[in-house]
Amino acid sequence: MNDLERIEDMYPDLRFWGVEVNNPAYHGHIEGKDVYINVLQNDLDWLKTALHEASHYENDTGDLSNVRYMATLRAEKWAMFEAQEKYKTMFK
Repeated sequence: MNDLERIEDMYPDLRFWGVEVNNPAYHGHIEGKDVYINVLQNDLDWLKTALHEASHYENDTGDLSNVRYMATLRAEKWAMFEAQEKYKTMFK
């Protein structure tokens, strides 16, 4: 089992999809229970993006698409923190 499969097993409610987006700023996003990960990024980015988007799934509600809203900024900061902590725990 590879590392991304381990994350998929941690979140059986989510469906993970690989997409090709030729934009270095795009890592991934979540829509409902579908997590889209940019396969043009490196493997480490895939793992961190999967954890980041899973954190949004677990903690966030509502429309967070406007990056200028304070609620969106808080949700992004929390998802980055939680993803980093889960990554450290999984891959010590």
